[in-house]
Amino acid sequence: MNQRLSPEDMQLVLKLFGTDLKGLTQEKFKELLKEARKKYHPDKFSKFEDEVVQEMAKERFQQIEILAGKITEYLETRKSLDEDPLPPETIDPTIVYVSKGMKIDIMTRERMLKYQLFGRRIIYRGDKVKIPGTKASLVALEDYSPRIQAGFRDNIKVLLMFGETSDVREIVHWLFRHINGRTSSFVIEGKLIKVDPYEMLKAIRMESRLELGGGEAQ
Repeated sequence: MNQRLSPEDMQLVLKLFGTDLKGLTQEKFKELLKEARKKYHPDKFSKFEDEVVQEMAKERFQQIEILAGKITEYLETRKSLDEDPLPPETIDPTIVYVSKGMKIDIMTRERMLKYQLFGRRIIYRGDKVKIPGTKASLVALEDYSPRIQAGFRDNIKVLLMFGETSDVREIVHWLFRHINGRTSSFVIEGKLIKVDPYEMLKAIRMESRLELGGGEAQ
């Protein structure tokens, strides 16, 4: 099931819960969700003999339930990334993570995924998109256009580039949110990687790890 939060979802989060995603914790969200369910429960509007009002209340309650599932998944993913399973690699001053061009292949049946990743309707080889909150970029390795048919499945070919000041966890978080539930396979430098925050983090770090003064670590 695709639980990716859309821009419309983001606006609805602010409208219904009075805060954006960055301001939510799992505990706070449970409180706000309880209040929203109570406020918009259809039973509260049954006293109104107006079918339009009752239907609007029902639709709003359904929106809340769908949004609750997406937010819960988002918060669980964020928590798993914040609880970094590889602390020695993040605090060792002799180790940094740098990628001058890590090849990634994303197999998907969703035609719009590549355009959503790059935020444009036509993509040319060499086009870049910056990953928000980081200094990392994805670089397209092929031309993509609605006019170009690539068969039943798309293979989105990109390079992932970032320097030592980029937060690899934020890169993984962004990638995971966009492809979770939407890809049949995710390949990094020819290696099939499970679409899981921990596995993606481990793989990207392995391919980009440098030991200062010692070159690339194998």
